[in-house]
Amino acid sequence: MNTRLRLVGDLESRDVIFDHRLIFERCLDYRALITRYRGTVCRHTSTGYVVIAWQKSLYRFGNFPLEEAICATVLISRDGIVRGVSLDEKSHGGLGPLCDFQTLQSCMNRVLRGKSFAAFSRVCPTAGDARCLHLFEVLGSAAGFFEELLRRDLKDGAEEELLRILPKRGRIHVENEHRVLGKLQRTDLTLRHIAPPEFTRQRMPTSLHAALDVRTLAADARSEQVEASDFRGVYGKLNRAVSKIHRMEKDAFGCRSRMRFTNYTSLTGLLLLTISHSAMRYLRGPRILLMLQILQTGGERMNCIGFSRLSWIKYNCCSGTVVENS
Repeated sequence: MNTRLRLVGDLESRDVIFDHRLIFERCLDYRALITRYRGTVCRHTSTGYVVIAWQKSLYRFGNFPLEEAICATVLISRDGIVRGVSLDEKSHGGLGPLCDFQTLQSCMNRVLRGKSFAAFSRVCPTAGDARCLHLFEVLGSAAGFFEELLRRDLKDGAEEELLRILPKRGRIHVENEHRVLGKLQRTDLTLRHIAPPEFTRQRMPTSLHAALDVRTLAADARSEQVEASDFRGVYGKLNRAVSKIHRMEKDAFGCRSRMRFTNYTSLTGLLLLTISHSAMRYLRGPRILLMLQILQTGGERMNCIGFSRLSWIKYNCCSGTVVENS
């Protein structure tokens, strides 16, 4: 049964038990081009803390739905030291076929065990240290939230975030809902093209002349120009604009932790994919997957193992349908 993905709303309840089926077994709605659901649950126990962090990404490139999910459980002592990290065996890794869940779990235990979880940004400063971009995102977000709980002298709590990207003619609309300790913040973004973007042969955007409109529950609407004439400039200008929105959201929640816990850390890359996807007329799925590999790895390594699962299928280039390999 299709169930529209939405914020659960009760994860901030004390002693909540996170249901892993939420990200691994649910059949979800694919009306948006890109959907990302992410969150953290922290529970206080007799020996310390249990932190469950998850992220589920859903893509509809070329009308082909693709899911990618990762979930990690971190055991933390009373003084905030990591005692162990366990990944759900259904999790998809980050930068290649070798980063299956056993490899990533071993790596994270080697990197984090015996270290302060709130100091994740210093212990594991790059995605390369985590051996997985998505694991780096989800654990970094969880560590940021855990640090915020400690700052507020809280022992239990949860935060969850749901982001949808919906391309329309001449613009891209982004909906983001974020609930932190029961407080909801909704942000609507619209990237309006003033002039059509230009692209490389790989369909990466090399020019951008657009306006980014922002509306939130906590502030008045605002707009700013985003202009660039090469790929580096497009990425940099979008990233700076998104960073401003992220700071607005942290201010709205009164958060001051060093590490981010928000989908905005990956929004720049997702916007670039959406811009290119909207300009393609055929073979959208395979081309976007190649672009995703370039964005994730610079084109030097295999892309995420979650996307490598596409080796199980083949694209019928003439009809655009997807057929399972026998």
